[in-house]
Amino acid sequence: MKRLAFSTLPCEGWSLDEMIALAQTCGFNGMELREGVMWGISTEMTLDERHATLHKLEQANMCITNIGSGVCFTGNAGDTEQFNTFKKIIQLAHDLKAGSVRIFLGYFNNRSDNPVPVIPYSELAAQIKMACDYAAEYGVQVWIETHNEFATGRSLRRLLDDVDRQNCAVIYDIIHPLEESEMPTETIAMLGSQCVHVHIKDGIPFDDPMELSWRYTKVAEGEVPIASIVNQLEQAGYNGFYSLEWETTWRKELQVPGMEPSIIFPAYVDYMREIFQTRMK
Repeated sequence: MKRLAFSTLPCEGWSLDEMIALAQTCGFNGMELREGVMWGISTEMTLDERHATLHKLEQANMCITNIGSGVCFTGNAGDTEQFNTFKKIIQLAHDLKAGSVRIFLGYFNNRSDNPVPVIPYSELAAQIKMACDYAAEYGVQVWIETHNEFATGRSLRRLLDDVDRQNCAVIYDIIHPLEESEMPTETIAMLGSQCVHVHIKDGIPFDDPMELSWRYTKVAEGEVPIASIVNQLEQAGYNGFYSLEWETTWRKELQVPGMEPSIIFPAYVDYMREIFQTRMK
């Protein structure tokens, strides 16, 4: 199974050598590099450091699926600063031959009783167009993650059509549309060929109805129909990576013994291989 990747998000403070070693031990073929000094890949790297990093990854025969940036556009004040950061990350992606950069849209609001500003749709669409045009100059794609106010295929379909840029695509984070009560069949149909990368995770709804997000669990222990989603994606012609996004950094429920990457990552690879072996029978 050569289409398994992981986000380096839980590898905070690790060296690149340690990340590569884990990837090789577990059987991953791709790495989704979280951008930031604490993850060893950042816009502060010198050109020599970028070349050395690329050389190590190429020597390990490891595909960089994308740069996982924290850039988030809202169409409101603050996008100028975010765009300046975005431009630096695009240059980093180009130097590392990553080919694509993940961005977010909207506000990270986890509760329905916590109001957030209204997103000016036209301004946001214009900002994404500008970002895509800048990235195109470097041969880099812009991947919007299904998240926040744009967590569903329904919300993204209109935006993708209005942005109308060939280098604009989507990371399908499989838990977030479900949090918005959109079923995978609809999400996959809405995104179509612009679904180019998939984040795998699992979870269950919180007891508190005000919570917009789900509580994360180990893969295969929650309510996300992962095997069904994989089958639907494969039938729809998806040929990208299935990337484990293990959010230790953000999720308290994952910051407990037994949730370490050394335990979770090999179990994930075994689980995904079993799904594909079952499909082939």
